Amino acid sequence: MLTIIFRYPDVRAVEIEYFRAKTLVREERGENVVHLNPYQGCAHDCVYCDGKSEGYHMHADFGSRIRVKENAPELLEDYLRKKGFLPVNRKRTGTLLDLGIKQEREPKKFTIGISGGVCDIYQPAESVAGMSRKMLQIVYDYGFPVSLLTKNKLVLKDLDLLKMINENVGATVCMTVVFSRKNERLREIFEPGASTIAERFETLRTFHDAGINTGIWMLPILPWIGDSEDNLREIVKDAAAAGVEFILPGGLTLKPGRSKLEFLECLGRHFPELIPKYQEMYGNNNKFGMPDMAAAMRLGARNPHPALNNYCKKFGVRLSDW
Repeated sequence: MLTIIFRYPDVRAVEIEYFRAKTLVREERGENVVHLNPYQGCAHDCVYCDGKSEGYHMHADFGSRIRVKENAPELLEDYLRKKGFLPVNRKRTGTLLDLGIKQEREPKKFTIGISGGVCDIYQPAESVAGMSRKMLQIVYDYGFPVSLLTKNKLVLKDLDLLKMINENVGATVCMTVVFSRKNERLREIFEPGASTIAERFETLRTFHDAGINTGIWMLPILPWIGDSEDNLREIVKDAAAAGVEFILPGGLTLKPGRSKLEFLECLGRHFPELIPKYQEMYGNNNKFGMPDMAAAMRLGARNPHPALNNYCKKFGVRLSDW
C-alpha cells in the first residue's frame, strides 16, 4: 500500500492512499447503466454529503484521506471481458484479446456511469492519480457511452477523450449545482473543497460548445437555504445560458449518524435559527434519511418543483426526474 501527501491549494493537506480493491462495478436491476468509482473519500468534503453515512462503510477521515483503487482499470476491463465485450478502438497489440474476433451475437451495450454521487471522480486527487481518465480510456477502447457527474472543473482535462467518446457512441457530463452564483458564500459553507459555481457553469458551457450533452443535478435542495425563488431562478437562467439540456432536482436526506450530526453542527454555526425546524423535520430518524413530510408541511417547507417547472419552461431547460 502506497500513501502520499497531496497539498490541496489554499485549504489543507490531503492524504492519498493507494490500495487494491476487490470490486469496482455496481449493477442495479432494471437499469441500463452500471456505476463505478475509483475513489473512496472526497476532498470536496460537502457538509450535506450522503456518502459520509455509516451505511457506505467509508472511513472516518472522509474529507482528508482519499483511498484510490489502483487496480480500477484492471477491474473494469475484466468486467467487460467477462460480459463478452472486446476492445474496438484500441491499437492492435497482437494479443488474443485484441484480435477482434467476430462474435455470433454481440452482447447488448449499456452506459457506464463514472459518477460522483458519493465520492467525486474529479476531486483534486484525480490530478495526481488520474484514475477517472484511465476509466474513460477503457470506455473509449470498448466503444461504450459514458455519463459523468462532478462538482469540479478538473473534468476539463479530459475534454479530448470525452469528445472522442461522444463522437463514437455518446457522452453526458453533469455537474451538481444547488446554489446560484449570487450565493457563492453558501457554496463556501456547504461545499468547501469544490469548484466555484461560476467555474461549474463555464465548464458546462465548454462541454456544450464541444457538442457534448450536459445536465445539472440540483440536489440536495436545502430547505429554507437553497429553495428560495431567487436561487432557483438564477440557477435555471444560468443553466440555459450555458446550454444545459436538463436539470434533475432532489431533496435533502439526513441519515441518522455522523452525516446528520455533521450537517446539524454546521447549521448551528451558520444558521442556528433553522436548527429547530431541521430537528423536527428530520426527527423521524428514517433509516434512508427521508424527512417527515407531515412535519415539513406543518413547518411550511417549500416544495421547489412548481417554481422549477415554471422557470425551466421559461428558459427552455428540460426538467427531469428519476
